[in-house]
Amino acid sequence: MVIEMQYFKKMSFFLFIIVLGVLSGFYIFKQYEKEKATELLSETSTVYLLQYGVYKDIDNMKTAGASIADYFYYKENDGYHIIIGITEKKDLSNKIKDAYKIDNNIYIKEKKINNNEFLESLRQYDSLVSSSDSDIAITNAEKQILSKYEELVLKNE
Repeated sequence: MVIEMQYFKKMSFFLFIIVLGVLSGFYIFKQYEKEKATELLSETSTVYLLQYGVYKDIDNMKTAGASIADYFYYKENDGYHIIIGITEKKDLSNKIKDAYKIDNNIYIKEKKINNNEFLESLRQYDSLVSSSDSDIAITNAEKQILSKYEELVLKNE
């Protein structure tokens, strides 16, 4: 009888461990599945950054950017990049560039963005830029979208 009780305790313990393992595995699988579903629902889109040069040091970058009302910059291995505008529609890039009245040093840089909130804002501002002929309205729209980019995209990278 004592042997049967010890056997029963061991079997109960092993059964408990197996059930615990199955439940843990199920929970982890559900978390992974939820994360993948969120990732699949996120939209990736190409946006066009209007880059006003790349500078080796921050002082040169600030000097070059002094003539521009609104911009942001970021640092990569090749230097400091000044960005003066962002659009999802490549054909709007010339309109934005013309609004700033800058003729040289503007390069269009493609970037993939996976942030639905930013992309929705960008589409709204692109619509405003597309329908506007006012340089002030266009530069104000770009000022707002640059701010959104810093807030929603750069801070989450």
